[in-house]
Amino acid sequence: MGPKLMLLHLKPEEVEIGMFVDAFDGRWIDHPFWRSRFLVETEDQLARIRLSGVRAVIVDRSRSRIAHQADAAPLAADRRKAAPGMGPPWRGVERRRARIFAPLAGERPTRPASYAQERRRAERIIAKSKQAVIELFGAARMGGAVDTRRMASLAEAVGKSITRQSRAMIDLVRLKQKDEYTYLHSVAVCALMINFARHLKLDEAEVQALGVAGLLHDVGKVAIVDAVLFKPGKLTSCERRAVEAHPQAGHAFLLQSGDIPAAALEVCLRHHEKMDGTGYPGGLSGDGLSLYARMGAICDVYDAVTSDRPYKDAWTPCEALTAMQGWEGHFDRQLLEQFADSLGFFPVGTLVTLSNGMLGIVTGSAGKDGEAMMVRAFFDCGLLTEVPPFDCEIAPTTRDLRIIGRTSHTLWRFADWSRTIDRLIAGPSPTPAHPAARGSEA
Repeated sequence: MGPKLMLLHLKPEEVEIGMFVDAFDGRWIDHPFWRSRFLVETEDQLARIRLSGVRAVIVDRSRSRIAHQADAAPLAADRRKAAPGMGPPWRGVERRRARIFAPLAGERPTRPASYAQERRRAERIIAKSKQAVIELFGAARMGGAVDTRRMASLAEAVGKSITRQSRAMIDLVRLKQKDEYTYLHSVAVCALMINFARHLKLDEAEVQALGVAGLLHDVGKVAIVDAVLFKPGKLTSCERRAVEAHPQAGHAFLLQSGDIPAAALEVCLRHHEKMDGTGYPGGLSGDGLSLYARMGAICDVYDAVTSDRPYKDAWTPCEALTAMQGWEGHFDRQLLEQFADSLGFFPVGTLVTLSNGMLGIVTGSAGKDGEAMMVRAFFDCGLLTEVPPFDCEIAPTTRDLRIIGRTSHTLWRFADWSRTIDRLIAGPSPTPAHPAARGSEA
């Protein structure tokens, strides 16, 4: 089947959930999406397309998806009820679906990958993204414009890597050299934002926009001279003012570039704001900060403190999250917990459920690069009783033992949780890890 036969020219009211939009026939300002290529996945996206002012929508048959045939009728009925007055001409809908969504020979859906496999792919994506960010910063210095299409393509590649294996990309981009930080920090924040947004179940268009936001959030640093940007010691008040001006400088540059997602503009300007109003540049607080700004602040700081810098060594993920949890007024605390959940890392002292039916307390990081977690198991959920504590090292490649997630000590009715946690963390060395708790490496 030739490329032209894969592209279908449809009226906006004929578009359905599961179709992949390749382009809009009309001015970009007539449609409400910052990207012109995406999979229609929600009723909200569908409604916005049908209410848009575009003449037609170009659908890529090769990248479209559809529900199983058994689900087709209820979906059609639901859409007729959910969007009165916006329905397509329903006669022939199923024939059109059959034409658009018939399986194509050789089509390969995104499949999960092992941690080791995805690390190899992620290395190539990171190298490509780093070069793009270097060129972005160079263009900004020369007064050029952002290549939005290129940034969107890179964010999409990062997103696919996270889909295949969520930890590989994030672990790898954290291990940057000091002289790479300026550029790879943007790539790291892109990956963290995409992973975080998906954990929060945001619309996929928002996910991709936030990926682009990660790539662009620090572009204003081109206005800071290298002597200040890479200074290992304490900044003077004048140097501090220069550094704190970079969000506004970046925001102004992105506005001039045009066609920049609103999420990217917001994160660029607000990623140094704090919940208590002590951040910059606007000193906004609480409800004055958008979800995107709060996410950006968390992802930006997390990557900064887990990276080697001229003035400090990197913290492990557990050390970083433990410290960030203790910075009163800095972050949205509920979002910070969600961020930790999205990474699969937790602050020291967090009560977690293990896949072997035990409860344990996170005691720190493990592994050569802090990519694993150490958990002290102490409670058998089946027997509802404490057992002699033992330590479990849980790595991304551990197949048989994993952390299911955090849990609440009130759910398990521990009599005095603060004393229990102190006893377990500060007590004598536990017994060696039980064989069933070690897991096997993939």
